[in-house]
Amino acid sequence: MNQEQMKKKLKMIKKVLMSGHGYIRLGTHTKERLFKRGYTKGDLVCGIMTGSITKVQTGFNHALGRTALTYTVEGQDRSHNPVVVILSEEGSNGFLIVTVMPPIDHSRFHDCIG
Repeated sequence: MNQEQMKKKLKMIKKVLMSGHGYIRLGTHTKERLFKRGYTKGDLVCGIMTGSITKVQTGFNHALGRTALTYTVEGQDRSHNPVVVILSEEGSNGFLIVTVMPPIDHSRFHDCIG
């Protein structure tokens, strides 16, 4: 996926997030990670709205029972700290937030903490 396609995909994700036409849901793993890592749903929204897609991969979506495109979005949380949100595409206008994390690995992420 090229840069222009990633920009269009992120625009579509933001549209789903803001319009309610489609869904972006949290998996059980994500809910656990939100609490453990001190993030809120507002941090997820802010991360997506301020972010950009930096990586597109194919990963296994357990809820669907098949592989799906997975997007790494690097943005900022509500406190303006770097945050990474991983989303799996579940279909037309449907996404699962797989996990959320602070970017600490300089070899994987552009803007890191620490």
